[in-house]
Amino acid sequence: MSARHDIFSALRRLRPQSHSEAAIAAQARDLARAMQDCLPPLEFSDLVENFIARVTAEKVGASVERAADWSNLPEAVARYAETHGLAKEAALQPDSRLLALDWSEIRAAPLTSDTMMAVGAARGGIAETGSLLFHSGPEAPTLYGFMPLHHIVALEARAIVARFEDYAAQEQGQPQPRNVNFITGASGTTDIEGVLARGAHGPRRLHIVMIG
Repeated sequence: MSARHDIFSALRRLRPQSHSEAAIAAQARDLARAMQDCLPPLEFSDLVENFIARVTAEKVGASVERAADWSNLPEAVARYAETHGLAKEAALQPDSRLLALDWSEIRAAPLTSDTMMAVGAARGGIAETGSLLFHSGPEAPTLYGFMPLHHIVALEARAIVARFEDYAAQEQGQPQPRNVNFITGASGTTDIEGVLARGAHGPRRLHIVMIG
């Protein structure tokens, strides 16, 4: 008898008994409930309030303003440009909600490695971490979230969910994109001498316009 034989023999003895599909489904539900029970509570019960508190925290480093509806977004972008001394030009993510707006105050520019400002639209947000959610696709090319120095993102308040688990649950059975990106605040790194540097791997500034 070899040690290998002894190990595999022990594993065979530990093989679980077969169960019916109903029993397996019941076990899965029990596990899901147990997972929910161990999740820590959110700081604020209101999802929007919790999202804003997380994303504007010092370590996350984003800023937020509220807007009544999508039509207010171009004005918010122009105001942001003035505040930060930027030219009123931006690369627009080709999202139909953005392209339908009046951008007469903002000159459209192509997205390049020198782009200073880009405007995007998030698919949703995660209240627990202050993360923005993007599904790649024709209306949401991935590079819009990583190439500009200033990234301004429109996020509908109704699209915020409590946790990553809630996002996963609502996406069950839906077609999956090539990429799913969660963006939590402005880009930052402490690789060099432990000093926080912004903009090392993506936008130096992230500004969110909360719609609704």
